Amino acid sequence: MGSIPRLDFELTPACDHRCAHCYNVWTAEEGDAQAGYDTRGQLRTPALLEMMTKAVRETGATHLTITGGEPLLRKDALDIIDHAGRLAPSVSLITNGSHVDRDTASRLRDARVSSVQLTLLAGNRELHDRLKGAACFEDTVRAAANLGAAGVLVQVCFVAMQENWSAFEDVLELCYALGVRHIAYNRMSPTGGAIHHVARLMPTVAQIEHNLASAERLGRTYGIKVSTAMPIPPCLIRMERYPWVKFGFCSTDSEAPNIVIDGKGNVRSCNLSSGILGNILEQSWDEIAQNPYPRKFKRNVPEMCRGCAYESSCQGGCKESAFATFGDHAHPEPLLWLAQRAQFREEVAVRVPQAEIPLRRTGPRRRVALPVIA
Repeated sequence: MGSIPRLDFELTPACDHRCAHCYNVWTAEEGDAQAGYDTRGQLRTPALLEMMTKAVRETGATHLTITGGEPLLRKDALDIIDHAGRLAPSVSLITNGSHVDRDTASRLRDARVSSVQLTLLAGNRELHDRLKGAACFEDTVRAAANLGAAGVLVQVCFVAMQENWSAFEDVLELCYALGVRHIAYNRMSPTGGAIHHVARLMPTVAQIEHNLASAERLGRTYGIKVSTAMPIPPCLIRMERYPWVKFGFCSTDSEAPNIVIDGKGNVRSCNLSSGILGNILEQSWDEIAQNPYPRKFKRNVPEMCRGCAYESSCQGGCKESAFATFGDHAHPEPLLWLAQRAQFREEVAVRVPQAEIPLRRTGPRRRVALPVIA
């Protein structure tokens, strides 16, 4: 893991939405595998800018993604994004859309932000707002319009769940009407507090297949590119049936890893991982890159996946969600486990309390050590 093309910066753990599917690891509760991620001590502006500069200089990253929490809740967010644009030729922003007025959209354009990703969970206000835990559907639509008017490319993220999978075609049609021509289709992959919603929200393979068929048909019709970020195991779904969809797999220990740096300088292997590889303020990138965790993580696949033709690419799906839900990276992840065990929903509902809404804790949390991988 030498120089890398991309870095994600989590500007803040704060968020004003309460999504049940939220993967942020600091939302985990006591007793969860990921509980204890310490978000205290977020860097102030000068120190954060210095940390970003050091990280980009040492890694050689040419693309930066600004995310959170909700990054625009930081008062200095636009100044940080301006700085990111001076550090790298390509910058993208992931935001919930509730803070993108016309002036903000113009600032993002002037900062040369290449794209902004917004989340749409349904094509109607009621379902979208219920799943987001906030009255925000109109904010998201308005943000898309403001960004489009400012000339900033908009992407939409759709997270497929039991309660909204049937709304995917409506989202495709709404995106077409808004001028959005790229959708990231992400099936729910539970980490953080989302493990308490697996029984209620995890989609089935049949529901995902239905969505992919819609992406193939309507994506072509409307000229909307569809890609997946959360891995979909090819043993469950034959990807060649959906040539319009660009499928992605876990990037850990690849040539383009999804390295994440939080607002304290802690480095993680992806935004679903709670394990800290090192701290870019305290260590050089060369030192952090020597951490064996990513290499061991890639080799540590479920027993049922060993010998599969897709073992090295798929790696058994999302192993961080396996760790968050079952406490073991080598355990089949929730989507695989659900496909193998029809009674899984009932089992997990008993073993892991299924909260109606995610609980957001603000008290002290301990630093998370990397889980041991044999």
